[in-house]
Amino acid sequence: MALEVKAYPLKDFSLSDTGADPSLRYGISFTTLRYNPDDGLIYCGLTSADGDIFYTFNPKTKAFTCLNFREISDEYDVKIHRSLEYDEGVYYGATAGLHPVQDRLKAGGGKIFRYDPKTKKYDVLSRPVKWDYIQTITMDRRRKILYGFTYPVSKFFRYDILTDTAYDFDYIGGSPHIPAVDNDGYLWGQYEGNRLFKYHPDEGFTWFEHGVPNMHLWGQSKSWAGTDGMVRMKDGYIYIGATDGALHRLDPKTAEVEYLGKPHTSCRLAYLAEGPDGMLYGGAGASYDTTIFFRYDRQARNFDVLGKIYDAELNKSCFIVHDVAMTPDYTLYAAETDNPDRAGYLWELKVK
Repeated sequence: MALEVKAYPLKDFSLSDTGADPSLRYGISFTTLRYNPDDGLIYCGLTSADGDIFYTFNPKTKAFTCLNFREISDEYDVKIHRSLEYDEGVYYGATAGLHPVQDRLKAGGGKIFRYDPKTKKYDVLSRPVKWDYIQTITMDRRRKILYGFTYPVSKFFRYDILTDTAYDFDYIGGSPHIPAVDNDGYLWGQYEGNRLFKYHPDEGFTWFEHGVPNMHLWGQSKSWAGTDGMVRMKDGYIYIGATDGALHRLDPKTAEVEYLGKPHTSCRLAYLAEGPDGMLYGGAGASYDTTIFFRYDRQARNFDVLGKIYDAELNKSCFIVHDVAMTPDYTLYAAETDNPDRAGYLWELKVK
């Protein structure tokens, strides 16, 4: 089995050639992706200093289209990090920032927004946390609640869409790269020291004294690793990719965390999703040659490394996989982030 890879640059440039152009000072990264089953497009949240951070990609024509996010952005809205959810025909998203601490009190805080692909209209719904910007959100679709974590100060919030009400739970001292809601409506995240907590709108917080074991990074097997990827699957378990590159399974009923293994030699395991075939798919690695795509068979409990994310025609590799969208024909689109040398690309992956 082989992985056919093709890279698609939105704006292709070397960071060493950007000169004094302020719009390129962070480069460009693809940071969150969602497939839209209604129009067949990939919706792409980006990092870009000019605030032009929301596009679509057409898998048939291979063309990008700007969604004019600067209609609602300000100078501090420079990325949609892991903050895009699709529900009942519309997108809910949130903005993150990269401004220095000197500008903290000037900035208004991250926005929660709604975008309707049919009308192409934006609505700014809330700034749930004063000053701080939103790194990640997830959605309880049954209750129409968005949960999120902020940066640089690690805070936790809840936003109720139906009542337009925000709850700022303030400092929590930790932030998963992406959280998850279990089948019973509990939000799972991390707090101080990378320990786990869960929250339910009817029951409040439950705090645990353990987290995801740090199995590989620096040999600190007794410490708790950061959550890099997190997804609830149809079996009811929550699968967690850790910052040390390992895969774990969380039982929401007991809060027990089980180590499943590690599919590669590097750190980072930022993307996880359940495929139509019931397999768990993931993107892992932290720098060019180490960046791979894999799938995990939950029944056989084994990893299948599908290949490195490398475009032979361009002779370029993906630096870090940040998120992935999957189409019904099993074509995958990977978001590349944090490339220190050039603009990030959108990567098309086909398993052959």
